[in-house]
Amino acid sequence: MKKFLLIFLILLQINAFSQQKEIADHFTLQIREEEGDLNKDGLTDKVIISMDTIDATQPLRLQIYFKQPDNKFKLIISTTDLLDPQYPNGKYGGNQIPDIFIEDGYLILNSEIRDEHIEHKFLFNKGIFELIHLSKVIWDGKNTTTETDFNLMTGIKTEVVKSLGSEEILWKSEKKINIKPLPNILNIKNFISKFD
Repeated sequence: MKKFLLIFLILLQINAFSQQKEIADHFTLQIREEEGDLNKDGLTDKVIISMDTIDATQPLRLQIYFKQPDNKFKLIISTTDLLDPQYPNGKYGGNQIPDIFIEDGYLILNSEIRDEHIEHKFLFNKGIFELIHLSKVIWDGKNTTTETDFNLMTGIKTEVVKSLGSEEILWKSEKKINIKPLPNILNIKNFISKFD
């Protein structure tokens, strides 16, 4: 009887684990793919954004693959924490899916969330993707935009308020903020919440 109970419990655990695994990986719809050399080894790497279409919020996953000398791709980063879900409230009329670019070894993410246009620029350095530049443009819904430019390498953060459709500067602020260590692609949300 004890053996039967033990076998039953083991099978129950295996079944629960396999169901958990099935639930965890519903990122079946590939939305974006970009190729370019991210680690400066002369090989074409790949960045993919995919969506979980089962979840009502439609979360997004970013994956980064480095091409190996044998022409196979090795998964380096996989995160669902970086990108906001398309429908955070589970309703239509949600966020736009970010665009991804690889330019001169930099990974660039462009997002539009409500009235904000945000650009994150990452550089692969010492085994991690560090955020080196952040820019944001916010429209107030009326007559002004606020443009934020934050160079994390120099620590200089500039904010400029302009009249809509004009280069007329209504207000400007510049300050130096030392960030050490630089935030990386896996802890970026914690960083952004501090500097909004």
